[in-house]
Amino acid sequence: MAQVNVSLTKPSWKQSCIAGSTLLPFLRSTSLNFFAVKMLVPLFIVSTGPALHAQGQTIAEYVSSSASGQPDLPDAPSPSPTPQQSSQTNIPFLSPRFNQPHQPMDARNKFKYLVEPAFGPRSFLTNGFSTGIRMANPPSHYPHVWRSGAEAFGRNYGDAFARKGAESIGRFSASVLLHEDPRYRRSESTFFPARLGHAFVFTFIDKTDGGHNTVAISNFTGAAASGFVGNAYLPPGFDNLTHAGQRSAVAFGGLAAQNVLQEFSPELGQFLKKIHLPHIPLPPVWWTGN
Repeated sequence: MAQVNVSLTKPSWKQSCIAGSTLLPFLRSTSLNFFAVKMLVPLFIVSTGPALHAQGQTIAEYVSSSASGQPDLPDAPSPSPTPQQSSQTNIPFLSPRFNQPHQPMDARNKFKYLVEPAFGPRSFLTNGFSTGIRMANPPSHYPHVWRSGAEAFGRNYGDAFARKGAESIGRFSASVLLHEDPRYRRSESTFFPARLGHAFVFTFIDKTDGGHNTVAISNFTGAAASGFVGNAYLPPGFDNLTHAGQRSAVAFGGLAAQNVLQEFSPELGQFLKKIHLPHIPLPPVWWTGN
């Protein structure tokens, strides 16, 4: 009986470590140490998860073949595959464009994918929601004009809109110039730690338009744009390099959370169906309804 050897190569892992090191200067602050641990632990999991999963499959195949005690026989001819309909479930708060097959994207499609959601009707609702959360727990030492009242809400709303817009434009510009595919691709594994680690690593390593692995420069560019745009208008004490780096790290963490949501969207959709979540009408992503 032939013995199956399992080996684990780590080119993508080394690339993700190199890319992740660009954020470390901004994570030295005490307020971001916990966030750094949350980002690095899943990256360690993904380095061991696929190997454990592959080893488990190898052991299962060995036990199965040993228990049969039968010599290997030629495989019987398999019937012609029948087309199967996708069992994927749409998530109410995810755009349907997340569920489309991965076809090559030109600049127009990348604009629709990245920029339109940041400036369409739905963005007014999402920015208002994030503004309410920020005003409920404002940063310490924030001036009064940024903490309470209608004027403060307007200032924070404009900040949320500017940060999201800068992130989307930064990601779009880098993806077009560097030929990156900004879409997330789910893991082929069924092993939960491997899937979770894949979602986090994909924040650092994404795909080119040709389907090859590459450092996700567009994600770093978008996160940096989101963090540093506030230096143009935020109150004194919050318009410096340290706070800009912290805002960039938070934006980068938001991209990682988005990947996790997309990775487990089929299971989440099934769960929402089981609990009979009522349909919540949302504004369209873009003004023309495309």
